[in-house]
Amino acid sequence: MKPKMMDRKKAFPRFPELETKRLRLREISPSEVKWYLEHFSRKEIVEGQGFPPPEGIKGAREELDQYIVGLFRSRTGFRWGIQLKGQKGLIGSLGFYRWEKPYGHKAHMGYDLDIEYWGRGIMTEAMTRVIDFGFSKMKLTRIELTVMRCNKRSVRLARRLGFKREGILRQYGFNEKMELVDEELYSMLRSDWDPKRVRS
Repeated sequence: MKPKMMDRKKAFPRFPELETKRLRLREISPSEVKWYLEHFSRKEIVEGQGFPPPEGIKGAREELDQYIVGLFRSRTGFRWGIQLKGQKGLIGSLGFYRWEKPYGHKAHMGYDLDIEYWGRGIMTEAMTRVIDFGFSKMKLTRIELTVMRCNKRSVRLARRLGFKREGILRQYGFNEKMELVDEELYSMLRSDWDPKRVRS
């Protein structure tokens, strides 16, 4: 039997803002293009994401629309900005992309965080909330991550959250120098997910 199709615009007429104990996960506005340019030009973010920095403010505006704002407009994903409660400004982002149509049973995840906030459990906290949203509200049955093999921190995060390593995707993506690299594929099924077992 085919899974039921979701009317995504009816299910999500507005961007779904989320909260955790320390964080506000909110919509990223087109007006935040300066943040996008600065954030995705940082060496640590560039190396972890595997693509070069935006080409100036014009390139940042185009990327912001394509990879963040446009995801929700087309309802093919969500990208939340990460903001500490009681503070202004974003410290990172995370979310779903490639949310498959028409049945929407699986999606990919991506995430990034300013280096000043590494090692504080912030991304684990944000990912836990967003994964819950994916399985409960988006009705996903499978979430996928692809991680460059050199990105050890991201690999540890995936395993801590309970993602299962499925194998190596040979010459699957590019690094920041636009060189082909192998990536590791991780997945999580709805039946795998137990947020109470996540270690911070």
